[in-house]
Amino acid sequence: MAVPVALGTEDRTARLTLRRPDHWRREDSPRADLRLTGDDVELTVRSRPSDRAIGDENTGLLARLPGAVEGLLLVGCDPWTSVGAPARLVEYVRPDDAGDVAGTHLLFVTGRHRVDLTIERPLRRLLDTDDLVLAVLESVRATEPTPVRPERDLEPLPTAAPAPVLDGPRLSRDAVGTLRSLAGRRWNPTLLRSAAGRELIEAGLVGRLGTLPDATQSLLAPWAGDVEPVTLEQHRPDGGGTRLQAWSQTVVDGTDETGAVVATVPPDRLVALMAGRLGIGPAWTFPFRTGSLPEHLLGRRLTGGADAPDLPADLVEADPRLARFWAAPWTVSFLRRPGKPNPVTVVHADGQGFARVGRSEAGETVFGTDSPANVYRSVVRALLG
Repeated sequence: MAVPVALGTEDRTARLTLRRPDHWRREDSPRADLRLTGDDVELTVRSRPSDRAIGDENTGLLARLPGAVEGLLLVGCDPWTSVGAPARLVEYVRPDDAGDVAGTHLLFVTGRHRVDLTIERPLRRLLDTDDLVLAVLESVRATEPTPVRPERDLEPLPTAAPAPVLDGPRLSRDAVGTLRSLAGRRWNPTLLRSAAGRELIEAGLVGRLGTLPDATQSLLAPWAGDVEPVTLEQHRPDGGGTRLQAWSQTVVDGTDETGAVVATVPPDRLVALMAGRLGIGPAWTFPFRTGSLPEHLLGRRLTGGADAPDLPADLVEADPRLARFWAAPWTVSFLRRPGKPNPVTVVHADGQGFARVGRSEAGETVFGTDSPANVYRSVVRALLG
């Protein structure tokens, strides 16, 4: 794997060894066994005596993390196999005054000790530092190796946190269109007498004499140019649909039929909002045995409704994980990015996790499981990349 900087230096504590770039600094810390900083990355290692199993330790960690910082979002949890001891990799994002922080928490147990390795970096640097952080994580080895036995039952994971609610006025389709028409133009007094204009006045977006408050001018700024939004469209199990559009920090949340909430949202909060809509949270991710499905079959299932087909009996028998995923209620999400002809298509099956729809070729469409942390990275790439 290509990384930006070679891993040249080995660091050691009583419980682990790891390799890291030469220019990362080792810092003294009375509260940690090891602390390293560099490339906007902060790495901390702590250990303590413990004879608990990895499932018990991880359950406790996942229960504590959200309460440690208000607004913290758990975005993934996976078994980790390269340490030489039972281990879990937990990913989270926490709010911070200087911008959201992405955290990666490697937890492993030796039968006598629990070891926590935490790597944090600014969310805006998540994608730029991913390869390097992964290389450091893959270099970690326990100094007290412990046999890793196959686990028949993994510990239960918490459900995803409720999606944040967008706070702003709800407008009709005509009012949203009228508001957009004001971008880069002077207020037309005749609009005051239209139903849409009166709606904007009642919502406080326009003054009664046609003045535009500073907040409204900030809202209109991204609409002044011919800019396409990042759009998340969803088809829900009950047949309903939602649409979330983001022009930089200006967000329109709703459809033509239901009306829309219009608001200004900082970039990090917008990532959290979209992640919440997708239902991102810890989920065990296991691959299907089947890597693709007939295009017509998957297409009908993605459309949903009364025409949704059953999975053929031979596939049910050959791939039980796919059968459980297929039978669960689906939320189908299409993440559309400016300049990209095809959306990122993600399926969230209730209680089963995520899958991603890939390319179609010769009548077959790629369809495979995806981790919630990877889905989260697609959101970050769309909004912050």
